[in-house]
Amino acid sequence: MIRNFVRVISKALEQNHWGGVVVAKFGGLLIVLLVSTLAMASVNADDKQIHQKDADAIRQVIEGQISALQRDDWPRAFSYAAPNIQEKFGSPQGFRRMVLNSYTIVHRPTAVSFEDLEEVSGRLAQKVFMVGSDGLAAIVVYFMDKLDDGVWRIAGVSIHPVADQSA
Repeated sequence: MIRNFVRVISKALEQNHWGGVVVAKFGGLLIVLLVSTLAMASVNADDKQIHQKDADAIRQVIEGQISALQRDDWPRAFSYAAPNIQEKFGSPQGFRRMVLNSYTIVHRPTAVSFEDLEEVSGRLAQKVFMVGSDGLAAIVVYFMDKLDDGVWRIAGVSIHPVADQSA
């Protein structure tokens, strides 16, 4: 598309007119500006499309783990963890102990709402609002890793309690 556009512009410039307007003096600059604008628009559209595909894939991974945790399917929940997490906890049973001891809000939450997906220090981080079975609310930040095969996995979780707003 851009290549065809450049050919048409170049031909018009060779003839020193474009719609009857002489552009020989500024023709080169005009081509550079137009091609740059089109290229940037194309790159931005591609970035947004890729970003949306990643956002959808990340959400599916997190939803999959939440669903597995709701059913106490620890092997399935463990499968959504990145290799560094799997190595650290060694087995679904080790993962279970960690979740039940330190991350109880992600085990059977009563409410889940996906918030912003942001880049934090070069890593995508998905914010999820959750209410735990104890009624306490928090923003749970899932730090994601994209593996070599293109699959997203959960590389870490950070919990930020939400202050009581009933007062």
